[in-house]
Amino acid sequence: MKKGLFISIEGGEACGKSTQVNLLKEYINSLPNKNDFIFVREPGGTSLGEEIRNLLLNYNEDKPLPMTELLLFCAARHQIVEEVIRPALEQGKVVIADRFFDSTIAYQGFARNIMNPEEILKLTQLIIGNVRPEKTFYFKLTPQEAFKRKSNCAPLDRIELEGMDFHERVSQGYDYIANLEPERFIIIDASKSIEEVHTQMINKFKQLI
Repeated sequence: MKKGLFISIEGGEACGKSTQVNLLKEYINSLPNKNDFIFVREPGGTSLGEEIRNLLLNYNEDKPLPMTELLLFCAARHQIVEEVIRPALEQGKVVIADRFFDSTIAYQGFARNIMNPEEILKLTQLIIGNVRPEKTFYFKLTPQEAFKRKSNCAPLDRIELEGMDFHERVSQGYDYIANLEPERFIIIDASKSIEEVHTQMINKFKQLI
């Protein structure tokens, strides 16, 4: 049986990740083997996961407590791994995830300080087992540049509305993981134009597939 490939795409707010995921989808749709690829997003990607996504991103009054937030992300992740990601990999598909467990380390670990990174990694192991991304595209952008971009975006969700200190800690979290696993992380300079960032990503993507 052909072995599948699991790729995740990560980055802080306003790094252009969503734009680049859409451009990657367009590129893959032009390939003759486009049916070998599937895209998923976190949180979400399943019926239950999408309901959890709404709870996490859109509550303005009864906000989840920090530990509740962490566990909701984990619940959505377990659901999509078992319903979608693991079966697709077993079928030999290339799975591309818009966020995965690195986001939890950066946001709930470093930014919210709910657990330290090592504890989150242990919890993650319970949630996902042996399903881990083989490569991760990290769209790297300073929080200062991200805030400039965010001022032109509306509306913002609950996490995007967090202050500069929060997003600086998110950035530190991603840098921590990238330094910890340099062989997995592919760092993309997200400060460039949309076209230049897309070119960076596609060149690296072609090498993987």
